[in-house]
Amino acid sequence: MYQAFREAFQDYSVITWPNIRRTFGDFDPKNLVYWQRKGYLIRLRNGHYALAERKITELTLFQMANLLYEPSYISLETALSYHGIIPEAVVLIQSVATPKTYRVSTPLGEFQYRSLQPRLFLGYQLIPQTQGPAIRMAKPEKAILDFLYLRSDIHDQPAFEALRWNKDLLSNLDFEQLHNYTEWFDSPTLSRKVQWLKKYRYA
Repeated sequence: MYQAFREAFQDYSVITWPNIRRTFGDFDPKNLVYWQRKGYLIRLRNGHYALAERKITELTLFQMANLLYEPSYISLETALSYHGIIPEAVVLIQSVATPKTYRVSTPLGEFQYRSLQPRLFLGYQLIPQTQGPAIRMAKPEKAILDFLYLRSDIHDQPAFEALRWNKDLLSNLDFEQLHNYTEWFDSPTLSRKVQWLKKYRYA
C-alpha cells in the first residue's frame, strides 16, 4: 500500500487528507500513523503530511508555506531576502494570510503567518516549479509595504535607515506600482514610511 501512496504523491510538497481521499477513496487513516512510526511520513500539522524521503530545498519550504495555511503568500523578511533587498538569509519562513495570525512548527521548518485584511491580499506573483504548484511570492514592492505596515517599531527615519536595505535594488523598484499598492492600504502611517524609503534610497 505504501508503494502506491508514494508513487501517487512523490511530487507533492504537502499531502493533505483531501488529496488522499480523492486518490484512495477507501484509505485507512491508521496507515498514516503506522507510516509515521516507520519513518516514511512526516506530519507537518493536522491533516498535512510530507514524504520523509523528499529532498527539502528553500523552494520546497516556500511551497509548504503556501499550502500549510491558506490563503497565504510569502512576504515580509522572507520575500525581502528572496528579492535581495536584505542580505541575510531568513530561517523562519514568513507569509501574510487573510485568516488570523498563526505559526506552524514542523520537523522541516518554522512557518509564521501575519494577518492582513482580504482587500490587501494582492501584489504577489506566481513562480512556476518543475514539481508541485507555483509559489505565491510577494513582489518586492508589496513585500516592502507588508513589512512596513506590520512593523510598528519603525517609527522614524533613523529606525528605517537602521534596516540597511540594499540601495541598488531599491533603485530598481517600480515606484508607480509601489504607490498604487500604498493607496490600497489607505494608511497615513504607511505613506509616511514610504517617504522615508525614498529619502533612504537617494541618501
